[in-house]
Amino acid sequence: TLEKIIAKYESMGVFKAVEGYIGERPALSLGKTVLRRIPITNGTDWHQDGAFLGADIRVVNLWVTLSDCGVDAAGLDVIAKRFPDVLETGTHGAQFDWSVGPGLVDSMQPPVKIQTPVFRAGDAMMFDQLCLHRTGIRPGMTKERYAIESWMFAPSAFPMDQFPLFV
Repeated sequence: TLEKIIAKYESMGVFKAVEGYIGERPALSLGKTVLRRIPITNGTDWHQDGAFLGADIRVVNLWVTLSDCGVDAAGLDVIAKRFPDVLETGTHGAQFDWSVGPGLVDSMQPPVKIQTPVFRAGDAMMFDQLCLHRTGIRPGMTKERYAIESWMFAPSAFPMDQFPLFV
């Protein structure tokens, strides 16, 4: 399956796009490339992946949904703003020491707008380590979400505990 995914990404130009962004041909993380099943009871705080991977890491996450989501199944909530650094974590009502508390998001000036895209199976989103996002769960959602996350790191800054696969 991984071989098919890699071939598909290659044919679609994913690796070239990521290389253009991070400045190196990416290495795929075997530790962070996963199939995720998100039940309707699951929720997370706002977070930036750089908060637990390291602020200086250069990574792009390709998130591909395998099921429709954002209406009946959990999607993604994204703050449509570029942040230059990892935000303060573990405060303002955060559930985890690596997450951004809702109070911090609510206090941002100017106020930020939460984007909640509706995805169809096969839709994708790419984002880097500074994108502020969370699992978007709403009352009334009744279906689980399935998605593939493929994390692609710059080899020169690859965290070795993530097991690199050079593609």
